[in-house]
Amino acid sequence: MIEIISAIVTTIDILIVYTFLQLRRGRLMIMLWTTILNMLLPLIGFYTGEWVMSYFTGWSHVLSGVLLSLIGLHILLADSEEQSIVEMISPFFLALIVSMDAFAVSVTFGMMQLNKWLFIMASGFFSLVFSSIAFLSTGRLRLINGTFIRRLTGIVFICIGVLSFIF
Repeated sequence: MIEIISAIVTTIDILIVYTFLQLRRGRLMIMLWTTILNMLLPLIGFYTGEWVMSYFTGWSHVLSGVLLSLIGLHILLADSEEQSIVEMISPFFLALIVSMDAFAVSVTFGMMQLNKWLFIMASGFFSLVFSSIAFLSTGRLRLINGTFIRRLTGIVFICIGVLSFIF
């Protein structure tokens, strides 16, 4: 269950970023790249996490908790107001930017030995759904508040990180 919640939390930034982009062309290509990268990067991250865990067996839960908490803190402190350069970035790099958090989270999940395929499939599914919603509703959704969702995402990651210390 934590895999699905984390997939939603790590892909919600796609909805925020893509809603504010106001792109007219290249939407399908960005959606496809985002979905592919949100499945490929977690796969690489899981293998990286399993590799790290083999070297830091006694410290894996502490290390994964620290990493998740730091990701959450970074999300809380990040400034998402810079959008001018985003329009000049190619679809691949734009998709890569919004997919990097899935890699970082999957590294810690690999260390915690959670269900790899469930997270990867859920991450791919939600990235496709959120990017579709964002591009189909660009300029129409007033309910999406980027600051609120970013803060909620950061708090959820910090809570997951703290919970990994406990369990």
